[in-house]
Amino acid sequence: MNWADWYTDTVDIYRVTTYKQGNLTRRERGEALYTGVPCRVYQSDSKAINMTQTAADIRQDDKLACDISVDIRAGDMLIIHRGARLGRPGPDIRAFAADPNLYYEPFGAVIPGLAHQEIRLLQEERV
Repeated sequence: MNWADWYTDTVDIYRVTTYKQGNLTRRERGEALYTGVPCRVYQSDSKAINMTQTAADIRQDDKLACDISVDIRAGDMLIIHRGARLGRPGPDIRAFAADPNLYYEPFGAVIPGLAHQEIRLLQEERV
């Protein structure tokens, strides 16, 4: 089995950068660090839309799997393109990354290529 084929989605990764302007320290979300990185949203927690008097919102907790070499850090904004590697573009998801959980290749692995990282995502949108 080719484990790289398991990644059916792609992700663009944006990171906040810090810079000084005079005596002020500013933080700004910059350009995309990486684009088109193969990944997969593999555990989706689709909750119903939350309706209130003033606004409606969606809050979902999903998980993303990708290669262990991808540099994703807590707080990174991720734009996930569902089905992009299948030629069936689905919806784009904007989410924020938690700390990645790294799963290295086990020594003497029977099936090589299992090394990956899992990142819990937070998707929160006002609709």
